[in-house]
Amino acid sequence: MRKYLQPGAIALAALAATPALAEFPMDGDVTFVIPYNPGGGFDTIVRTFAPALEEALGATVVPENIPGASGTRGGQEVYRSDPDGYTIGIFNIPGLTVSEATDRDIGFPLSDITWIANLAEEQYGIAVRVDSPIQSVADLCNMGAPIKLSDTGVDSTSSITAVIMFDILDCPIVNVTGYGGSNDTMIAVMREEVDATLKPVGSLAKYVESGDLRMIFTLTEDTVLDGVENATEIGHPELANFTINRVVGGPPGMDPAVVSMLSEALRVASESAPVQEWAAGSGTALTFMAADETTAMMSALSEFYVQYKDLLAPQ
Repeated sequence: MRKYLQPGAIALAALAATPALAEFPMDGDVTFVIPYNPGGGFDTIVRTFAPALEEALGATVVPENIPGASGTRGGQEVYRSDPDGYTIGIFNIPGLTVSEATDRDIGFPLSDITWIANLAEEQYGIAVRVDSPIQSVADLCNMGAPIKLSDTGVDSTSSITAVIMFDILDCPIVNVTGYGGSNDTMIAVMREEVDATLKPVGSLAKYVESGDLRMIFTLTEDTVLDGVENATEIGHPELANFTINRVVGGPPGMDPAVVSMLSEALRVASESAPVQEWAAGSGTALTFMAADETTAMMSALSEFYVQYKDLLAPQ
């Protein structure tokens, strides 16, 4: 395994190499923007990483929830910030990627964002309320009416995945959007406002464990939960290709040395014991990528989703 700088040493090493950066990150808090309400998957991963990132940087990290417009309001806040390293954010990917591919206006050019790191890659599951008669995806498709699914907005990663998945399965759906965050979409299932919800497995887990929801399907090649069918078992292993990435970015024009410092700090944070323990307990697949690799991934995702432009374009 590659040797990494120890927590607390990153800032010192960067400052020694780049005297011009002597004010970073010593003279202010680092704001970490979360584009959704508290309690969802994006919020959870930022708040899990924040203490370890603080230790690695030697600076206070302040998570800030700026919800609205399927994650675009938070992204706009990051985009408009000074490119000094003191404002970064986690981005809704591939939701915003699809917006670019389908020519939707998200308020800023996604390609101008300074990509810092990819923290994790999660796979999706579908859940229904615990007492629902629905036992499988086939049951959903055979209800005799379009499947009602809860989501935050049409550009959310889960909404996009649902549209593509059920088109592949030739099952009509209605995405009921406007919920404030992942928790709200899952509570909507419990309140019987919708038939089901498609969300990251880790986000669904706490409601499954509490006995409020029941997982009926995972968009994975292999079994994640005993008795829960997966994409391979229904004859569509390609559905496992649709994932959600936890990508961190900053404003356009950031100093490459600051980007490198933040990226390395996030790498160290991802390897810290608390983050590793959380990932293991939540089923989150930590998939760290540094700035260059993350930038390349973002470019590849843009090309991938272009093939679904007609399906995902606003009607």
